[in-house]
Amino acid sequence: MEDQIRFVGDLQRLDVRPGDKFVLTCERSVDEDTLLRLRDALRDFLGEDAQVLILDSGLKIGAVRAED
Repeated sequence: MEDQIRFVGDLQRLDVRPGDKFVLTCERSVDEDTLLRLRDALRDFLGEDAQVLILDSGLKIGAVRAED
């Protein structure tokens, strides 16, 4: 079967560069099996070396840079 593109909602184009890390946020809790499947699917899509952080239940992450 040929690959098909379906409308799945609002998508954003990513400008992925070597060494990028990825954060996936979920609006609800997901079980460990689902987390592992998501991680594996993202690594298959992005490459085995992709670093993926998955946050659920409305968790958010941010960073600030300390002044030199």
